[in-house]
Amino acid sequence: MKIKKVSCMNICFCFCFLFFSFNVQATNIVDDSIAPVTNPDARAVLLIGSSITLMTSLFKNSFVKSTQHELVENKPLCCTVTKWGDNFLQIFPNVIYSIGFGLHYLITNNENSERRAVNMAKATIYSGLVTDLLKPIVHEKRPNGGSHSFPSGHTTTAFAFASFIGAEHEWYYSAPAYFVATFVGFCRMHDNYHYLHDVMAGATIGMSYGISLGERANEVKNSAFILIPSEDLSGASMKWVLNF
Repeated sequence: MKIKKVSCMNICFCFCFLFFSFNVQATNIVDDSIAPVTNPDARAVLLIGSSITLMTSLFKNSFVKSTQHELVENKPLCCTVTKWGDNFLQIFPNVIYSIGFGLHYLITNNENSERRAVNMAKATIYSGLVTDLLKPIVHEKRPNGGSHSFPSGHTTTAFAFASFIGAEHEWYYSAPAYFVATFVGFCRMHDNYHYLHDVMAGATIGMSYGISLGERANEVKNSAFILIPSEDLSGASMKWVLNF
């Protein structure tokens, strides 16, 4: 049976019930929506990621395009494998995480579970909304001829999940989460739905919200593992936060 593709916007609306069920105050919406700008680590991700996105977009018609064409032509992964990145892994981990900790809060009244459920929902909602707002504004065609290519919504929500896990949980949870997020972005290029700069933009938006809201949620936690790009763009740096 063919799975109907649903936009990040529609999925984010499904999160609204959980979002408001925890009595989120309207006065927090503005602060949460601009968190990637006000949080230093998230702001670094936003600036560096935007720069990388711009550079890859400038080379879209040369090296990047030829590399993607070769990837699409050779297709190293079968469609059975990539359909997980295209249809499941980009949003279901977010939903399962929020609902799981939300139910745990309702059963045990554990405030830590409430915090995790709400902030994962926030990171997914805000990053998804920003992505879906940018799509009609940029109005870029997909490499396969479709519309609204930039940014990649699948990659956005996948990296929002991974970066939130990195801020909230130990490295052995965040490492596989980042691997899954990278796999989602690769699948979107592999199946010719997005260019590299679409995926980079989605990862930037998702990580900026995941890190900023994750660090805010992590204020009462003893430690956190955060992955951010290095300042010289040569790789990534790992930040270990320890509160005394």
